Amino acid sequence: MIGKGVIDLERINVKFICLLLLTALSFSLGAMPGMAAEGSNLNLMAEVFTAAEANPGSIGPEETLIITDIGSPAESYAFLDDFYSEFYDRDLLYTQNLLVVQNARNSPLWFAFFDKSSGNCTYIEVSYENESEISYQVTENIDFDKLSKTPKSRAAWNEKVNSTVFNGREFAILTISNGWATGKLDYELMQCLELHNHFCPGVSSGFILANWMEENYPLEANVSYTVFSCPNWCKEDVFVKRWDATPGKGGVWMSALTDDEKEAIGNSPAGIFVVADKNAGTRKAVVLGFDFNIVNAECGAKANDPAWISKYLADLWLMDRENWDTEGLVSVISVTDIDEATLNEMKQAGNNPYEVLGLLDSEENTNLSGNGAHGIGNGNGPKAGQKA
Repeated sequence: MIGKGVIDLERINVKFICLLLLTALSFSLGAMPGMAAEGSNLNLMAEVFTAAEANPGSIGPEETLIITDIGSPAESYAFLDDFYSEFYDRDLLYTQNLLVVQNARNSPLWFAFFDKSSGNCTYIEVSYENESEISYQVTENIDFDKLSKTPKSRAAWNEKVNSTVFNGREFAILTISNGWATGKLDYELMQCLELHNHFCPGVSSGFILANWMEENYPLEANVSYTVFSCPNWCKEDVFVKRWDATPGKGGVWMSALTDDEKEAIGNSPAGIFVVADKNAGTRKAVVLGFDFNIVNAECGAKANDPAWISKYLADLWLMDRENWDTEGLVSVISVTDIDEATLNEMKQAGNNPYEVLGLLDSEENTNLSGNGAHGIGNGNGPKAGQKA
């Protein structure tokens, strides 16, 4: 009997020790940031959607666009399942009612709920580090036509932009929301905006250049593009998203040009697109230009317009595919057959790829293309709007 009691006592001690270890493990997991957020904020996404519904009105697939950076800020991934549960409970569609923009890890977690019928937008930021709560909320009407209609309405929105009513995201939210409301915002362009996190003529021009390349030099099996985006502007994010041309994989190389170099090359250079065709065993360096002067002249913007007006009007014009064939918008500066050695030389630090191709003189920065005249290529390539 004594022996049996000793054995039972030992079993009790083992169970007690296991219980203590499990308790300690639970506390340690609760102390982990991600686990803490997941455990203590289960209702936060429901609160966000409820708060949004109280302002712009009902949330539905015909009228609502949600813009958010969920998943980018540190630990915000803990809310993804809850967010999508609330999202799909309202019959919303991923491809029509949502834009998840990329953001820095140290950025706040925010949401913008835009109602197309009223033009109202509710902007919400949440705090989840110490406790679950909506930390900032505001509703504004961002209908572009209303805001840009009169000097008084323009001044009123300028004041709100200056006061950062959406905590510095006024331009991004206004342009994306209004572009979406037109019903003409191409989903593939929206994917590029997710990476770029705002809508501007720079990314719109990249979308046009990408489509021009695909039309004239189709991206078929065993065909790839290497982009020397020189000079660089917002267009590069389109190439990264559309072609997987990431810098890490050597798909895009970026550098600047001086004003003198731009003038010497002519036709507002946009970059060099190297088309490698393994089927044919060829490489072509296609040098394109993009003329923003045409956009500025045609889009209806005025010289004294604030940036949120002029850039959005430019985006509207660039969104319209009927404008893509406007003469001079995209121009061919030159098309040159190159080999692997030339391509590698173009990639070397300190080398100007236009000099490697003979379009710039290293000493005098003069245009050495085909016939030597500014803006005229060597005649080997297709013209804008024509197939190769």
